[in-house]
Amino acid sequence: SLGVDESASLQLVTTMVEQLSEAALALFRATPFSDIPETTEDYFNLVERAVETAPSYIIGMPSFPYVVQAAVAALEVNHYHAQMSVIYFWTQILSPTKRHIRLMRENRSALQVTPASPAGRAPPASPASPLRQRRRSVRPDTYPVEHVVELCSKHGFDLTVKLMHGLMRNFDHEAVSAAADTLASLAAVISDGPAVAKAQYDSPPLATMCEWEQAMLSQIPEANFPAADKQAFMSELAEYIQARQWPKIKALVSDTAAVFRRRNATKN
Repeated sequence: SLGVDESASLQLVTTMVEQLSEAALALFRATPFSDIPETTEDYFNLVERAVETAPSYIIGMPSFPYVVQAAVAALEVNHYHAQMSVIYFWTQILSPTKRHIRLMRENRSALQVTPASPAGRAPPASPASPLRQRRRSVRPDTYPVEHVVELCSKHGFDLTVKLMHGLMRNFDHEAVSAAADTLASLAAVISDGPAVAKAQYDSPPLATMCEWEQAMLSQIPEANFPAADKQAFMSELAEYIQARQWPKIKALVSDTAAVFRRRNATKN
């Protein structure tokens, strides 16, 4: 558990972030992100570091759902450093959540396959392995997995559309890898998170990301993205989600975006 001094310090950080967020969100509602790229960059850098330092505190802020909404909209900013600050904010939200969901599933599976001892005797104590120690140190019980999953369920479609649009059209080339990784992490969170949040650890991955991608791709004219290519993309995406091959989703998205950009480089 946290000491009194540490808890007070984290609460102070949270209060500061809340106050800054109130002012920043008011500005973002009134001004296009591309008109204030430096403010966008500074704000999301701040919140990203605050989430890294005190995830339960920051993600639990009453204003955090509005921060998430702003972070979806801010992906349209046309400034490289501001783009990266927003993408890194999403990385700081989604990557730890993906990791905690995986550990929760793995730990549950390990408990289920532990063989029973004969004659009711307690099994001999085994020395703690480095892996087991690392898993305990992650403290999934203290990480706001359910809250992040809820936010992703609510805002994930809009986030998917913004990320795909940026990857295929307007993200800086240097931002593509990080953005594709963010989309792969979102796929992991939304595929396994809702079941894990309900302690349903053996459920297969949900098809939510496939539904979101299908809806997004349906808005792209065939002249820009042929139907056969869309079908091939969706087939691979579904395969990788069911196999929980999240790195392959990153590669699939990156490659698809690169082909799309090349094909449409001379088109309006």
